[in-house]
Order: sequence, then structure tokens, then C-alpha cells
Amino acid sequence: MSGRLARAATLLAVVLTACSGGPVQEKPSPPWVERVLEARQPPLNGKPPLLVMLHGIGADENDLFPLAGEIDKRFKVVSLRAPYDYHSGHAWFRIDFGPGGAMKPDVAQARSTLGDLVRWIAAAPERLRVDPARVFLMGFSQGAMMSIGVLRTAPERVAGVVALSGRGDEELFEVRAPRDAIARVPLLVAHGTLDDVLPIENGRRTRDLFQGLSHDFTYREFPVRHGIDHEEMVVVEAWLVAHVGEPSGR
Repeated sequence: MSGRLARAATLLAVVLTACSGGPVQEKPSPPWVERVLEARQPPLNGKPPLLVMLHGIGADENDLFPLAGEIDKRFKVVSLRAPYDYHSGHAWFRIDFGPGGAMKPDVAQARSTLGDLVRWIAAAPERLRVDPARVFLMGFSQGAMMSIGVLRTAPERVAGVVALSGRGDEELFEVRAPRDAIARVPLLVAHGTLDDVLPIENGRRTRDLFQGLSHDFTYREFPVRHGIDHEEMVVVEAWLVAHVGEPSGR
């Protein structure tokens, strides 16, 4: 066979394999910047659980990381930096703000980032040496939106989700997972009643979306603006302790 025919045959084989549903190389996990706090108390059995922190728009991996010290010592904590530059910080996807607080998200960018985040989560347990059955997400604001996006599209990847001061936008991420799979993942939603960035109605709308769906759902409101106070972190930490799946030993 000539070189030209051989190349044509190889190309045809690749096309036929892809069309027939054969093995196609998946995109690798994105090399995002991360800050890591190692587990300060060894797990009773096996590998430590993982808590992944997702910051809000305009922040970075350093924003939520100081809260890692308030988390149960058995957790390995990773705070991720969002991939897109946004003013002086970073964003998971672009949002244009209009008059009266109107927001126009870049839906295509959000969905692309969500796919990358799911791949990051899938690869994390082996790379970070943590328990793949105990991966938790804690997102704030836009990070909470991403966390809920993972829950609605790839619930099998997470053991629990904490969504703080965010919103459950039904139009942003397509619901691809079965309702039963979403319902099995414990979910904590909290929001500030004085929030002037994402008003409390956003938290209550998220509550209404999941209250009748999730088998293990917790909703709390706190008298704070767009932020996380100590009382809220006490609730988050207690919720994580209750869902980590082994005695704390404390």
C-alpha cells in the first residue's frame, strides 16, 4: 500500500471509530491553580475526604482558603482559582451586570467551565490521594452556582454540596442527571438576608428548587450581607462532620 493510501486508511479508521462510539480520548483535567491544606488528623480508615472550595466572581483561591482552618481536621482542603481573568481577580464564567442588578451570564463559557470542573473532580482523588467516595464541594456566590451545576449534571462525583450565597439558575446549566441521582446527594444551602449582590430571593428560589427533591436538604438564612460570617461557618462545619461518614474522634 502506498503512503498516501495508508494515511487515508488510517484517517478512515479514526473517523469510523469515533462514529461508532469507540474509544475517543477525553480531555485531560485542567491544570488550575490551587491552594492545599493537608488533612491535620488522619482518617480512621483509608484515605482522607476532600473538600473543594470554589470562590466567587472577582476573587481567587486565597479568598476562601482562610476558612479551611475551621473545617474538620480530617478533610484535605483544596481551594481552586477560577480559569478566567475578571477585573482584579478571576471568574468561572463572565457575567455582565446591567441596570437594577440585572445579570447576563456567558452561558456557553459557564457550561464549558462546568465540564472542566467535572473532569478536575474526576481526576482529583487519584492525584491528591483522597477518598473518591467522599468528595465535597463548598462554593460561594458564583462558586455556589458552579457547585449546584456539578450536582445537577454529575452528582455521582460528589458526596455532598454546600452552596453559600449563590443561586440555582435553571437556565444556566442543563439538567443532565436523573432526578433520583441528584436527590441522593446531601445539599446545604445558606444565604444572607441582607445580601445586596445576590438578594435573599435567590437563596429562597434555590430552596424551592431542591426542598421537594433532595432526600437530605438543609436551608439556612443568616443576617449578613454578601459574605460568610462565623455563625454560618459553624453550621457548615457541623454539617460536614455529620456527613463525612465516620466518627470524628474529637
